[in-house]
Amino acid sequence: MIEVKIPADIQEYKSKLIAGLSTRQFISVSVALVVGTPIGAFGYGKISGEVLPWIVILVTAPILAWGFIRILGMPFEEFAMRWAEMTLLPQRRVYEDTDENLFSHLHEEIMEEKLAQERIKYEEME
Repeated sequence: MIEVKIPADIQEYKSKLIAGLSTRQFISVSVALVVGTPIGAFGYGKISGEVLPWIVILVTAPILAWGFIRILGMPFEEFAMRWAEMTLLPQRRVYEDTDENLFSHLHEEIMEEKLAQERIKYEEME
């Protein structure tokens, strides 16, 4: 059977929808505009000009992160869920008494080595 190796950059190819954006990226940009534009328009004049851009950024950043960011090969929402599980939820950790196991294992190895050396000495004496 003939096998052909495919380079990694070809395997990671994502089809582009519009303006070089993938479907996921295009949707995230569209939703960010739909959400961020009214906040900016209705907040203009009612909220300080120094605070309003930060509000728009804080609201739209997670939406854009959903479309553009991949961490450790995972989409942003999967990474965020795993991070939240590991940091916010209580973790159950099971510990073993490794000292006892380690010492008993070493003792067995030492005894086996002594027996082997005694057998060698006994064979040499005969």
